[in-house]
Amino acid sequence: MTIQECYEKLGGNYDDVISRLRKEDFVKKFLKKFPSDPSFDELVTSMEAGDKDVAFRAAHTLKGVCQNLGLERLFVPSNEATEALRVGDIDKAQMFMPQIKEIYGDTLDTINEFIEEEE
Repeated sequence: MTIQECYEKLGGNYDDVISRLRKEDFVKKFLKKFPSDPSFDELVTSMEAGDKDVAFRAAHTLKGVCQNLGLERLFVPSNEATEALRVGDIDKAQMFMPQIKEIYGDTLDTINEFIEEEE
């Protein structure tokens, strides 16, 4: 799978991310780091614990990573959760968690598939 095919499968915007990072090697490098980013796990844990402050920071970080990497499908619900948490509405943010979890899982599967094929 090429990096462009990976982005197509992810529903991401490769042209946008390459315009930001400039080199395909940089896109690959940062995309391969995505699975080790702790923000998703922190978001899930803090939402389960009802910790609005930690959940906000985790959602905001996840949203930023998705935006920087052009992962638009995951960016949208993580942005919605971030904005809900920004005003302290954890119940509204909770509504986005099933979608975030599903898309995150799909994203992780696709990135891991890409990584395996690269090696």
